[in-house]
Amino acid sequence: MSVIVPNYNHARYLRRRIDSILKQTFQDFELILLDDCSTDNSREILESYAGAARVRIEFNEQNSGTPFRQWNKGVRMARGKYVWIAESDDYAEPELLETLVAQLEKDPAVKMAYCRSFKADENDQVTGYAEWHMETLRLAFQNSDFVADGAEICRQVFTLTNPAPNASAVVFRREAYERVGGADEELRLCADYKIWALITLEGKIAYVARPLNYFQWHTQNARTRCQAGVLDLAEYFYVMEWILSRVAPPETPLENKSSQKPFRHLPASLSPVDRVRGTQHRIQIIGNWNLSHNLYVSQDAMRAYFRDWEFALIGKEFELSPPGRWQFFMHRIHFLRRYFPTLDWKARIMNLLRVVGAPVIGYRRRHLPERAFELLVQQLGMRRSM
Repeated sequence: MSVIVPNYNHARYLRRRIDSILKQTFQDFELILLDDCSTDNSREILESYAGAARVRIEFNEQNSGTPFRQWNKGVRMARGKYVWIAESDDYAEPELLETLVAQLEKDPAVKMAYCRSFKADENDQVTGYAEWHMETLRLAFQNSDFVADGAEICRQVFTLTNPAPNASAVVFRREAYERVGGADEELRLCADYKIWALITLEGKIAYVARPLNYFQWHTQNARTRCQAGVLDLAEYFYVMEWILSRVAPPETPLENKSSQKPFRHLPASLSPVDRVRGTQHRIQIIGNWNLSHNLYVSQDAMRAYFRDWEFALIGKEFELSPPGRWQFFMHRIHFLRRYFPTLDWKARIMNLLRVVGAPVIGYRRRHLPERAFELLVQQLGMRRSM
C-alpha cells in the first residue's frame, strides 16, 4: 500500500494530515511526501518526518504548475498494490484505509473504492457533506454501501457529476491508474474526475456510505483558486462531456451542433468569455442527453440540477460583463421563482429586497439591500437588548 501526500503551501494543515495517516488502523503502507516548492514552512514540517523507515520525501526544485504532475510523480514512485492520494490539507478517520482496502481485497474486479466525505470550513467546522450535489440529484445510493459495474455507474452518475469530489476519499489499484495513462496533466482542476471515470471503466467501483474523510474547504485550495475566470465550471463540464462521449451508447448520440471539435481547446487555453460560452453549450448537450436517456435519476431532479448550474454560470458571466438593470432585474425574478420555496424567512426578505433594488441600483451596487437589511437587523437586536 502506498500513501502519497502532494503538498503545496499547506503548512497550516500538514502535520494534522500526516498524523491522521500515521494513526490509521491499517499500517501496512509506505508514505511518500511530495512538496512542490512551497513558500511557507512546509519543508521544515516534512523534514521532521524524515527519520521514519517507511517515509520517503521528495522536494521539487521548481513548481510543477499543476497538482496532477505531482500525482503522477507519486504513483511512479509508489511500490504498493493500492494507492491513496491523501491531499495535504485534508484529514481522515483512523479507519479509512482499513475500510477501503477491505473493499479492494474482497473483489479483484473492484478498481477503486471511496467513501463519503464531510466538508470542513476554514475554522475546521463541519458544514455538511462534500457530495452536496448528490442531494439535488436525489441519488439514494449515497446513503448505503454498494459495489457496482463501472460502466453502468459511469452512464448513470459520472455523466451528471463527479461522485468522488475529493481525492482523499479514494483508494485505487495502482495498475489500473497506470493502465489508463495516469492523470491528465493538462487539466488544472478536474483531472481527478477524468481519472476516476477511466479507472471505474476498468471494472467495478465500491462505495462506503460512512463518512471517513474530511474535505478541507478554504481559499487556498486548488478548487477555490480555479473559480476565477470560470475555469472551475468550464473544466468540470468539459470533462463531463468527455466522459459522456465515451459511455453514451451508439443509439443515443450527443446533440453536438458546434462547428468546432468538442475537445479541440482545453478550457485553460480559452478566454473567460469563451469558457462561459463553451460551458453554456455543454450544459445544454449534457442536460438534453441525460433527460432523454438517463433513467436512473428523475426528470424533476435533473431539471433542478441543471438549472442550478445555469444560475451559477450566469453569476460568473455577470462578473465578467455586468448586466444592465433590466436584465439584472429579470435574472433576480427568475432566481426568486426557482429558490423561494427553499429559503428561510430571512433569505426570502433579502431576496425580495434584491428584486426591488435591481432596477433601481443595478448590478454593481447589488449588495446595498443586503447591507441595509443586516444593519436593520443589528439595530433591532440592539434595541431589544437595551
